[in-house]
Amino acid sequence: FGSHFEMEDDRQGIGGGWTVRSDIKVQPSDRLQIVVTPRYNQENSGHQYVTATQTLSYSPTYGVRYLFADLSRRTVSMETRLDWTFTPKLSLQLFAQPLLSSGDYIQYKQLAASESYDFLEFIQGLGSSTAGGVTCIGICSLEGRQHVDFNRDGIADYSFRDRDFNMRSLVGNAVLRWEYRPGSTLFVVWQRRQSDHALLGDLDFERDAMALFQAPADNRFIIKMNYWMGL
Repeated sequence: FGSHFEMEDDRQGIGGGWTVRSDIKVQPSDRLQIVVTPRYNQENSGHQYVTATQTLSYSPTYGVRYLFADLSRRTVSMETRLDWTFTPKLSLQLFAQPLLSSGDYIQYKQLAASESYDFLEFIQGLGSSTAGGVTCIGICSLEGRQHVDFNRDGIADYSFRDRDFNMRSLVGNAVLRWEYRPGSTLFVVWQRRQSDHALLGDLDFERDAMALFQAPADNRFIIKMNYWMGL
């Protein structure tokens, strides 16, 4: 059993992150070994690029408005490996890695000037839909989109899809190896892939794990046989 901790810091981008990982090894016998590596990672990116627009031309950045955000990302995964030797001629290898990840854009901002690292932060407001458009002061989230009021007149000037996300994935494979005669081997391989995507932004282990195992799966079976002919 072992554990590992890592930390990173990004002073300029006001970001950073840390990772905690454990390595658990179980070996009930000389023929069977199981290694499980759970991992949790938290990462904050200070200025993540989002999009650009020429809406209401902005001269300090040559007419284009460049939008960024603070991104908070969480990831949990568990890598599992199994090696089982039944006999010197028959063995099984198994690998599986479920992964859950979320990304939450928590502070949108605009680049203040070209060749700089200065930003104009948008105030988070409440938006409402009207016949004349979306009323909003600052930036407002409404129906899966972010609406921005650049000139502060209370009416949204530009909108883009909310970038919050959740990714769930599972990859796994199993290989059964049988040496049915000296130098001749049969391999039976099973591969499985599952993935799911949602626009949520928060990591909820129970909810995301349930969504992963309910996601469509791609299963493939492969048989390979080698036959050695002695001459």
